[in-house]
Amino acid sequence: MDHQLIEQIEAARKRTLDGARPDVVERSHDQGHLTARERLALLFDVDSFVEYGALAGATTRPEDEHYADGLVAGVGLIERQPVVAGSYDTSILNGTQSDRSQRKLAKLMYLAVEHRWPFVCFVTGEGARLDDPLPGPPIAVAPRGRFEIYDGLAELNGWAPTIAIVCGRSVDGHTGIAMLSDLVIAAGDAEFGSLDGSSRSAKDYARTGDVDVLAADDRQAIDLARQYLGLYLHEPRSGEPPADADAIADLIPENRRRPYDMRKVIAAFADDGSVLELGADWGRSMLTVLARLDGRTVGIYANQPRSPLAGAIDAAAADKASRFIDLCDAYEYPIVSFVDNPGYMVGPQAEREGIARHHARPLAALHHRTVPLYSVQIRKAYGLGPYAMSGWGAARRVPELRLAWPSVESGGMSLEGAAYLVKRKEILAAASKQEALAIRDDYAERMRDATSGLRAGRSYQFDDIVTPRDTRARITTMLKRTPRKLSAVKKHAIDPR
Repeated sequence: MDHQLIEQIEAARKRTLDGARPDVVERSHDQGHLTARERLALLFDVDSFVEYGALAGATTRPEDEHYADGLVAGVGLIERQPVVAGSYDTSILNGTQSDRSQRKLAKLMYLAVEHRWPFVCFVTGEGARLDDPLPGPPIAVAPRGRFEIYDGLAELNGWAPTIAIVCGRSVDGHTGIAMLSDLVIAAGDAEFGSLDGSSRSAKDYARTGDVDVLAADDRQAIDLARQYLGLYLHEPRSGEPPADADAIADLIPENRRRPYDMRKVIAAFADDGSVLELGADWGRSMLTVLARLDGRTVGIYANQPRSPLAGAIDAAAADKASRFIDLCDAYEYPIVSFVDNPGYMVGPQAEREGIARHHARPLAALHHRTVPLYSVQIRKAYGLGPYAMSGWGAARRVPELRLAWPSVESGGMSLEGAAYLVKRKEILAAASKQEALAIRDDYAERMRDATSGLRAGRSYQFDDIVTPRDTRARITTMLKRTPRKLSAVKKHAIDPR
């Protein structure tokens, strides 16, 4: 073979690497970001990356220096399991999308769908390449797969995890990739824009649920992506509880009117250091968390008493819970719910937000799930709230294990609110406001006593009343009876957000 041809290929390949472009590396670092290749090197296990289309260019000219046509893409390993990934390179034509780069992603989509490999994309770039020449007629050797990028993401949805990582500015088509992904991680100064020049910060997107996790910088974003995929790809045989696990009861105030931080309860319940919260800035009355329990990956969703709504479920919280239940069910993560819920939000504002329509979503998601569900009621559960948190009362799909702590209280509505209905005549006839409140509180306390602690166990309202410190062991024991097994066919899609 002509050695000159071999040398030409080797020289062209070397020019695509960061070592041949120190000015690009320096400029990226000065802006607080990693290069496209550095991102993939950190994402994948060491020396596991196999690149596709490294020699692609914006043209077919041998002297073309638009390396990899602005998209580094290929297959690597995470936790020693295959993952496909692409990283747009903003130093090449602003990381824009061309026919060639989209065909690269289409090839990765084929591999991802065919082999059920997770997909990761660093979607920083300026959208479509406006002066990209129209592609020629299709030819037999065109390296396309069965899917283009957008319908490929839709096909992969619910079949294998998809992650979009935004490190900088994401415009139009790049944002489209993000919004079709299961998980969106935004790093540092990330923003979403359009070719008309408008833009919104990643923090704005996080408040509307369009960004799932905010990271300080590129490195943390990549660490979070690896953590998320690690939960899917690998389950160790055991896990360690946090050092303060036995003190979990101390997190619940004796005064039932005092709020507490449910995040601390989850952290004391799950394996040490395993918690990954999704959507922290959206639907803040509901927490959605992936974590491990004795090594097993589980999804945890919970009411947040410390939120502005005190854990009540509004339209955003209902959507957040529903989408999370779908995600856990699609990827076969057992679900744990922690319940401390005053019910659904009602009133004019809730109606304007569409609570009448949105409230049904978690009820339907729970009804159609097939993964195990373990519910833990900590304090209150009023009205329709317990249905959204555990499916309680739905005869077809009930929790595999329904637990409560001794501090539990339940009712068709707030016990104080119920007093105004049941004791209406006495309250209206009271001689003073203080007497009316006393009548209300007396009724509420009597009803609370009838539905709490030991009485709740005596009437078999729950499968068991357990101490907080015993909750982890009880659920872990049940998890061992239901090993995780991915369905041979896609069960269902996940709401794209």
